Amino acid sequence: MSGMLSKLRQFAHWIKPDLFPYLPALAAILLIQVLGSLMNVATAFASKNMIDHAVANELRLTAIAAGVFVLLIISNLLLQVGVSLLSVRVSESFSNSIRQRVFRQLLGTEWQSLTAYHSGDLLTRMTSDVSAITNTIVNVIPGMFALTAQLVASFAALLYFEPYLAIFAFVLGPCSIIFSRIWGRTLKKLQIKVQESESAYRSHLQEALQNFIVIKSFRLEKHNEDTLQSLHENRMKWVIQKNRKTLAANNVLAVGYWSGYLLAFGWGAYRISQKAISFGTMTAFLQLVQQVQSPFVGLARTISNLINMIASMERLMELEKMESEKITERVPAIRDVGIVFEDVSFDYSPERPVLSNVTTEILPGQLVALVGSSGEGKTTLIRLLLALLRPSAGQVYFTDRKGSRYEVSAATRDWLTYVPQENTLFSGTIADNLRSGKTDASMAEMERALRMAAAEDFIAKMPQDLNTVIGERGLRLSEGQAQRIAIARAFLREAPVMIFDEATSALDVETEKHVLQAMKDMGDSRTCLVITHRLTALKICSRVLRIEEGRLVEETCQ
Repeated sequence: MSGMLSKLRQFAHWIKPDLFPYLPALAAILLIQVLGSLMNVATAFASKNMIDHAVANELRLTAIAAGVFVLLIISNLLLQVGVSLLSVRVSESFSNSIRQRVFRQLLGTEWQSLTAYHSGDLLTRMTSDVSAITNTIVNVIPGMFALTAQLVASFAALLYFEPYLAIFAFVLGPCSIIFSRIWGRTLKKLQIKVQESESAYRSHLQEALQNFIVIKSFRLEKHNEDTLQSLHENRMKWVIQKNRKTLAANNVLAVGYWSGYLLAFGWGAYRISQKAISFGTMTAFLQLVQQVQSPFVGLARTISNLINMIASMERLMELEKMESEKITERVPAIRDVGIVFEDVSFDYSPERPVLSNVTTEILPGQLVALVGSSGEGKTTLIRLLLALLRPSAGQVYFTDRKGSRYEVSAATRDWLTYVPQENTLFSGTIADNLRSGKTDASMAEMERALRMAAAEDFIAKMPQDLNTVIGERGLRLSEGQAQRIAIARAFLREAPVMIFDEATSALDVETEKHVLQAMKDMGDSRTCLVITHRLTALKICSRVLRIEEGRLVEETCQ
């Protein structure tokens, strides 16, 4: 138990920033549920009075007692409607608050640390795990207080009517709590397995949906269907195991509950036979024993909810242990930015050296081609510039005309505009994608960027021009069209350093010439680094750098 209390204290400290704004609403939910529980106890008294007055032929008092009984039931129903509406609103807002916090954490995490997790796994943590936490805080914990209030009030009432029965009913209850605690250790392990199998299932499904072209072209439909079925069976195995344990625990609790109820029924019948109690008191007995026993069963079952919440909390807290990006001050707004690699080495692991003592300087305004065979480290070099990776040794920094040095960091990305090799378009309209390069871009600015990227003509033929919806990852575009929109987005950003990672690979020769010439014509202060394999690009560039066996050598422009 001390271990669970320690975990709950840890959780309370972790969740406090997100929880604080919702405390008034949670307090209202708690009070409403407690009031509803007390009303349940009050109905036992109302039903007793109603029956006793009816047996005594006191019709006026019977009618009053019946009116109170009905009023309590209707009031309780209205309270439940109100608390349900409030709980839904709080749950949605609270879930969003936690997801925003986790998402913000992921955005500030070192890119290399983040690559250790599949996007499907991250999505599961931000949905299923967050929902488990929210449900426990918004519904389960207030319910625990309500059950406790119901237990105390019912026990006090039963103690007033029949002390021995009250004590016996109360003694039976803690057994269910102890049993549930022992059972809970197994349930926690199974909950983690269920969530992990859900992550694997969702990850495969997500990848399959994103790669339908590959699946269809390689005739992998049956293979992917079988893989998904296998992942489903694995998840089903853990879900069923958890369900069996939960049902077994619930059945044991139910046996204890009905044993107490049958005892109350038998004892009440015995007392009636002795004419020691009235029929109304017998009715109250049955209700009150039920309301003493059911909170214990309910509290025992909430332990599994708390365990699920702790398991989900640990999965979310694990993400916060990833290394965050280095925080630096914002860089100044300058137009002339150079690049320096100084004895830079990098390896993804000691067995995989990629770059070795790379040293070079790219002056402001130079258009430099970066060439080399696949896997030699060109993209790694770009990721070092983007501060997505850190050098294993050496330094990467930017310079200005005054000779000041700025170590690469998240802040220096303000000076960069980047076009990766792969498709990086978002779902939405063409204009939405362009404005991700400059959020306040005017129509004239977007049209100018599209002309520079040789994209103006094909967009003019679209059904709704710039407002045409292109689908997920530019699904309705050819690769060349998608590349040109990504290039136009980069031109819109107007950063002093432009990086193209084989960004013109899907373009024809003439279009590539047009794009590179537009890049060169943007001004002497614009520094450009282009990864390419094409001779046409090399002829336009002012310098050519080749990566070979982890080292950087300069070649003569052709």
